This record gives sequence, structure tokens and C-alpha cells, in this order.
Amino acid sequence: MTAKRILVVDDKPQMVDSYTKMLELEGFEAQGTTNGNDAIALYKSEDFDLALVDLNTPGADGLEVLTALREYDPSAAVVIFTADGTNENAVEALRLGACEFLETPTDAETLISTVQRALEYGNGAAVRGKLRSLNLSTIIQINCAERNQAHLRLRRHGQEASIFFSGGDLVHAVLGSQVGEEAIYELLNWEDGDFELEMGVPPPEQTVVTKWSGLLLEGMRRLDEESAGFEQVEHVEAQQEERVPSEMIQELARALIEIEKVVGVVITAHDGIVLAHELEEDPQGEGSVAAFVGNAAMQIGESLAMGPFEWGTVVIGKDTMLVLEQPDYHVGLLLGERASPALVVSSARSVLK
Repeated sequence: MTAKRILVVDDKPQMVDSYTKMLELEGFEAQGTTNGNDAIALYKSEDFDLALVDLNTPGADGLEVLTALREYDPSAAVVIFTADGTNENAVEALRLGACEFLETPTDAETLISTVQRALEYGNGAAVRGKLRSLNLSTIIQINCAERNQAHLRLRRHGQEASIFFSGGDLVHAVLGSQVGEEAIYELLNWEDGDFELEMGVPPPEQTVVTKWSGLLLEGMRRLDEESAGFEQVEHVEAQQEERVPSEMIQELARALIEIEKVVGVVITAHDGIVLAHELEEDPQGEGSVAAFVGNAAMQIGESLAMGPFEWGTVVIGKDTMLVLEQPDYHVGLLLGERASPALVVSSARSVLK
């Protein structure tokens, strides 16, 4: 029987050597490179059954490698190495068709089991990975933004759970005896575990009616309370009353997009969770909307890390975004051509007051 051939792509030569040796000891044929352009050329010139690709390769980066391999061979199975569950590139890799995510550095047992599973399932309808590599709130945001019909299976410490997506929202969830929204709030506590996302699976029923952004906001509130150790019910209820309802956040985003020279809006919570977004009609469709939302949320977070401020501008590629800090949330406004940040700030403040 012919040995399966694996392509290993990583910017660190020692990691390439380590992973190829691990694979060869298990009977695979492995070939590695530290350059993305070389990886694309190798894949096209030789016959590989699977590619393991790091996101930070020189030459063509990991996303470009993934895109090139999938364009050349739509059935290509590509596992993405990632070390950061909030990495926007990992999010984009999911959209581009990665079949699995593998947190690095990793040991031989995990590497081999991942490779065997990826070879077994190939580039099928399911995507697999660890919640440490791609956290649950990010998976929820992606599937709702992309309006996927999908079934997400979660496993941790002997527990199993299911979440179903349809029509741009999360519509059903079950964890043991917990069903619906309470199951979601419990699952948002899971920082580790395995996930399997299968596309095209319709929900068996609807047990969730709250919009996905509202679910994440409430889940964040509960996590905040738990981490702070709140014990007095009166204090908790007072905080609940002070929270800005998700419906108001959505309305606020719709009002902000009407400001002249504003072409995109993203509103995030303090921990970076996207609460609402609006974007003028884009010819590239919903994929570009989701990419904008992810990039904007990251840029807002990086701006806030610099310290307190009232407003400022940051760059996303060739575009400029205006960031305004609010007591309960943060606002990012994508500016159109020749926009005056000062004038937009003035208009935005009249909406936010």
C-alpha cells in the first residue's frame, strides 16, 4: 500500500524538521518547506494527500497558500497550524475551506491523530479543531455572519453538545438536559474541548429566539459576573438594568451607517465580542462583510489597548476607521473617500448622546 504523502509548511525550520520526522516514524512520506511560494509550487508539481500549513509563512502567507491549493485542487485537504484562538487569519482560514485547525506547538500523538482524521474525512462537509484554537464565540459569529446552515458538535470531558445555525442566527442548542439559550450560556464557559462543524445540516427544531449578538452579550455579562464573584442578587439585577439591550445596539448601528461618509459600522463589547455591525451593500457579498467585521473588531481592540481616549483613527488595509470609546461599548466607523474624521465625530456624537 502506497504511503500517504504529507506537505508540511512552517516558517520555523526546526518545526518543519520535527513534524516531518514525526510523520515519517508513523509510515507517512513527508516533505517540508519554510516558504509559502515553494509550498504552492511543490503541491502543484508533486502528489500530496494532505497539507499542514502555518499562517505565518514568508513569501505567500498561510492564507495565500490555502487559497492557491484550493483553487488548484478544490478537493485539497488543508490543516491550519494556529496558536491563537482570536487570530483573525484563523477565522479567514475557516471561510476559505481549511478542514481542521491544529494548535502548535503540538506533540507527536496529537499531530498523528489529526493527520489520520484529516486523511479519513478529507475536505468533506465538516471542519474540526480545538476550542483553544478557535473559540466558540468566534465560531458563532462566523456562522451567523455567513448565514450558514450548519451543525456544530462540541465535546469536552465526556460531555457532548450541539448547536444549529440557520438564516443568519443560532436557532437550537442542547447540552445534556439544558436546551436553548441556557445551553448556550453554559457552553460559552468552555475554554477547551473539540469542535466539529458540519455544513448543510438543518436544525431539528427552534429553541432559541434571541439574536446571536444578544446571546453573546448576555453570555459575556454572565462571565463577567462569575469572574468578579458577584454574590448579591440586588447588585446583579442593578447591573442588568444598566446594560444596553441588544435591540438598542442594533438600532444604534443602523443610525450610525446613515451618517454621511460612513460606509461601515462595528460595535463591540469591552472584550472584543461584536455586538452589531452594518455595512453598505458590497459587490463581493457577505464574505467581505464578515472579513470587515473581524478586522474592525481586532483594530478596535488594538486601539483600546493603547489606553483611554475619546476618539482616534486606525488603518485597515487601504481604508480608515474612526474609533470612538463609549462607557458600555466601543464604536468603529469605516470612513469613505475624502471623509473628515472631525465632522464624522461630531455627527456620531449626536447619534450616540
